Amino acid sequence: MNYFSHVKNIFDRTDNIMRYYRMSVGILVGLFVLCSCYTFTGTTLPSHLKTIRVDPVVNQTLDPILAEKLTQAIINGFQLKSNLRPVNDGGHCKLITTLKKYTHEVYNTSGSDVIDYRIDLVAHVQFVDLKKDKVLFEEENLPGFGVYSVEKGETEMQGQQAAIENLVSIILDNTISGW
Repeated sequence: MNYFSHVKNIFDRTDNIMRYYRMSVGILVGLFVLCSCYTFTGTTLPSHLKTIRVDPVVNQTLDPILAEKLTQAIINGFQLKSNLRPVNDGGHCKLITTLKKYTHEVYNTSGSDVIDYRIDLVAHVQFVDLKKDKVLFEEENLPGFGVYSVEKGETEMQGQQAAIENLVSIILDNTISGW
């Protein structure tokens, strides 16, 4: 094999390497372009729903401020975790919630000492598409709970907040992505 054919073989191999390199870069650029076109909203809501009216929670418990806390937490949840924009009047859909039950019970003990308490909330929730006058989700007894530890110095208010957060999470799961 002479010198010129050896050099030609090197150039041929280099051309093949460059061809594979350009093809790989082209594929990666194509994949990037395709992937950047897709966005995930985390919702399976109909596209015509853009705004939500969250009615004040109706309180059937003995705690007078629990419904106000739940109402605000629901509004905050929709603002942070959905594409629905809360509005005071009108809206493309609405959420109607009735807080039916509040219980506060011993959850965990050590001998005669209480370690943890559990707070349970039960709500009737109805999510309505106002544009099509259709109930998208309804649950008569939707549960939420929170546990707080007296051993760690936590209070009933902290347990209530945990229960509210849990219930709001379940409401959001069922209204914006789970129906």
